[in-house]
Amino acid sequence: MSRSRAAKRQSSRWVKTLWVLPVVAVAGFVYGTSPKASLTASSTALARLNTNGTLKSAVAIGPDGQKIKLAEKQNRLWPLASMTAGTRYQVHLSVAGPSWWPFGSSNLSLGVTTPKDPMVRATDLTVSPNSPVDLALSSPASSLDIITRNHKSVIRASVPQDTYSLRSLGSTPGEKGTLTVQTQARAWESVSTPKTLSWRTPSWLKLQASPSTNTAIGLNQPLTIHFSHPVANTDLQPTLTPNIQGHWTWKNSTTEEFVPSTSSPWGWGPDQVIKVSIPGGTQGYHSAQGAYLPKNTVMSWATNAGSTLRLQELLAKLGYLPLKWAPTSPVPATLSAQINAMMNAPQGNFSWQYANTLPPLMALWHPGQYTVMVKGAVMNFERVHNLPVDGIAGPIVWKALINADLANQTNPDGYSYVYVSESQPETLTLWHNGTIVLRSPTNTGIPQSPTYLGTQPVYVRYRSQTMKGVNPNGVPYNDPGVPYVNYFDGGDAVHGFPRAKYGFPQSLGCVELPIPEAAKVWPYLHYGSLVTVDPPGSPSTYPTSISSSALTSTTPFQQFAYDS
Repeated sequence: MSRSRAAKRQSSRWVKTLWVLPVVAVAGFVYGTSPKASLTASSTALARLNTNGTLKSAVAIGPDGQKIKLAEKQNRLWPLASMTAGTRYQVHLSVAGPSWWPFGSSNLSLGVTTPKDPMVRATDLTVSPNSPVDLALSSPASSLDIITRNHKSVIRASVPQDTYSLRSLGSTPGEKGTLTVQTQARAWESVSTPKTLSWRTPSWLKLQASPSTNTAIGLNQPLTIHFSHPVANTDLQPTLTPNIQGHWTWKNSTTEEFVPSTSSPWGWGPDQVIKVSIPGGTQGYHSAQGAYLPKNTVMSWATNAGSTLRLQELLAKLGYLPLKWAPTSPVPATLSAQINAMMNAPQGNFSWQYANTLPPLMALWHPGQYTVMVKGAVMNFERVHNLPVDGIAGPIVWKALINADLANQTNPDGYSYVYVSESQPETLTLWHNGTIVLRSPTNTGIPQSPTYLGTQPVYVRYRSQTMKGVNPNGVPYNDPGVPYVNYFDGGDAVHGFPRAKYGFPQSLGCVELPIPEAAKVWPYLHYGSLVTVDPPGSPSTYPTSISSSALTSTTPFQQFAYDS
């Protein structure tokens, strides 16, 4: 081959190569700059659009073929009609290249799934009274439709959230109702299927006491209050009446206890009512969930009464009864020993203090029973120690009795007793410390206004009093200056009154004495002195003394031995 021909062929190859290189370069440029797009998640829109071109149109096609136009704003695609939640849509995009691009638009098809309906996590709700309710969702929602008690409301959020705070559903414990909720994941999405929840406020706070209320408790026994719910505000304390030494303590979140102070051996004191007032209402005890008591609650207990037998022992020992008492074993002269004896009477023997005690008085004695004789003795003791005179051996009386025993403070006035016989001639006998001090004719009530029969203690006294009333015939009376008045039952009293004669019924119920005799009786009678009025047929007189032979072993009045 000639050299010129080889050179021609070589030249031809270079020419072909020069034509191919621009074509390849153009093809690569076209491929690298062709319109492209992708969709990524958006918290508010259907999707975020990422593209290197310009969006000309966008439409979403659902599985049922429904077409929904999409608008683009700030690189996000927004549906122009409602879309179904949790559904796969095919998004068709038409994207153009730059303005100088000569090849037209690219059509792209991308899949996107709308968010599922947010679901309410709870199946039922326990809500606090007058407090907002937090409703948790399975996924964020942009709005909630709420229906309660035929009232519908819509709560919207600028940014979808998975927890919504609702207004209070109940105002007091023990309420209940229903709550219907519909959610929307996005504002352009369909509303979810309604879900109905049951709600209730916590039941009322309830109390239980230990020991049970209205039962007797020991002097130093703790009181325990059990709450039905754990208490949130444990800084509160009940109010205790009477206010004794001790302290409240929480054993756990549902149990509060009061323990009397060990520094006071008396504790609660005998025979009294203990009241505990527990704060209720919205400002009282409440649980973290809002349970509380409907109102302030008062619980009460009674302390064990002191032994009646021990009461008789002390009254006899201190001279307020016409008996003597001898213990089998002496009670130690300490406060704690005396308090123990108050609740558990020691063994011992009673006997009559005076050999000539009048039989009607002896008949009133019954060991271990709170008879009128014991009531009168308590009243007399209360008088001597400046206590309210009511004849009730409560804690104040017991404390005074024990202190008097420890100090050996005996009755300074001795023991007096009045016996009235309606056998005519009616007679009053005053007996004091084993001696008949006075016997006098007397007057009792007429049949239309009789005198009380039986035995009662003197309960009020007046050195002088104006007596007013109405006679059985309807005529009023007004008697000023009636002297030496000793009331023993209702309006019946032993007093002085001027009459022409004495010894038969003349009064309107009172026991009338000649004024000189009434003056002699006055110093012997006191609060608690017993007055017995016996009907006709009863002995009108008693001997000035009774021999010891009358107190035989067959009588129930000689001596009384017992075991505690």
